[in-house]
Amino acid sequence: MHRAPHSLHIAVLGSTYARSAGDAQVPWLRESVNRLAARGHRVTVIAPSFEGLRTHRIDGVEVRRFRYAPRRWENLTHDEGAPNKLRNPLYQLLAAPYIALGALATTRWARQQRFDVIHCHWPFPHGLMALPAARLSGAKVVAMCHGAELAMARRRPWIRALLRQCLLRSDVLACNSSHTQSEIERLCGRRATVIPYGATLREPAAAPERLPGDTATLLFTGRHIQRKGVPFLLRALPAILERRRVKLLITGDGDRRGEWEVLARELHLGDAVQFLGTVSNDELSRLYRACDVFVLPAIFDDRGDTEGLGVVLIEALQNARPVVASAVGGITDVIQHEKTGLLVPEKDPFALAAAVLRLLDEPTLACRLGETGRDEAARLFDWDRITSATEQLYARALRGTPAPAFVPAAAISTNP
Repeated sequence: MHRAPHSLHIAVLGSTYARSAGDAQVPWLRESVNRLAARGHRVTVIAPSFEGLRTHRIDGVEVRRFRYAPRRWENLTHDEGAPNKLRNPLYQLLAAPYIALGALATTRWARQQRFDVIHCHWPFPHGLMALPAARLSGAKVVAMCHGAELAMARRRPWIRALLRQCLLRSDVLACNSSHTQSEIERLCGRRATVIPYGATLREPAAAPERLPGDTATLLFTGRHIQRKGVPFLLRALPAILERRRVKLLITGDGDRRGEWEVLARELHLGDAVQFLGTVSNDELSRLYRACDVFVLPAIFDDRGDTEGLGVVLIEALQNARPVVASAVGGITDVIQHEKTGLLVPEKDPFALAAAVLRLLDEPTLACRLGETGRDEAARLFDWDRITSATEQLYARALRGTPAPAFVPAAAISTNP
């Protein structure tokens, strides 16, 4: 017999979790876990090891780590993420042991701990771990998609088939945006509940005073991976510099950083671009408040992946910053054109430059977008609201709410 939804034992299963108290990996997931624990639930995180990392505790929450390879090779996940690392054929050899050993560990812990719910993030491949564990332990499975698994499914039929089965066999489906929701429905015929995540930075301080003629600051923050689209922002910068004195600050790290730095030199951008690397949350909060425009030039990458939601946009809005972003993926759930920011077509440096210059030339518009964005972020991406929606999702799974009718595979389009 399951306990009442206000006192559950929840397993949160995914590919990445903070490796130490100071690690900045998936801060939105860590915040979600901590919010659930604060409401009286017992939460256990299940995640892969990283270079031999053993089970440990963060924020008072147990993080159970499963081993899947020798220590030196056990870095398929974290940092730039498994989908990007799988471009390397050597990492592809780790996929089978990752799934098999992860499934064995999850099943063993589920039978020992008697979880009420297994909240499975990225259902491919983690649904292959959660579903056997649930069947043998009686737990319910909540499968949550973030977009990357659906991009993989579009490219590989065998992944598409496995992901579809994982989604059909899960008790309840969730996702991070309406874009991801439509992708799920196209794949398996079931409708997922959209539950976004919120910002994780501390409350912002007052914005610094700006004087007429000051050099304007543009900010990008995020992983240095292809789908972030930073090369298009770098190519937009010469047109912006023809009209305005600006500097572009780029924070974060990843496998594309060297390539982007080379491009900045080829474009002769000099001191107009600064790559700051990974910065602390306090420093990032300061940078948000100090910037004049936040820019996210996201694209569909060569695997069909794009932004599932864009937590950096929520953080920018929380800090009342005007935003320029590409109209792709889940970004349109966060940014409403002309209301909370300006949306532009992807891969268009001229449109990026025009939108940035418009905000710099029209401070009244920039201020209005920032203030409206802050209010909308507080309303739509409030963590109390998000946590309550997550609890309701668990309650639905435990009640056994009937799933939508099965839709034959042949009737479902797999095109993006």
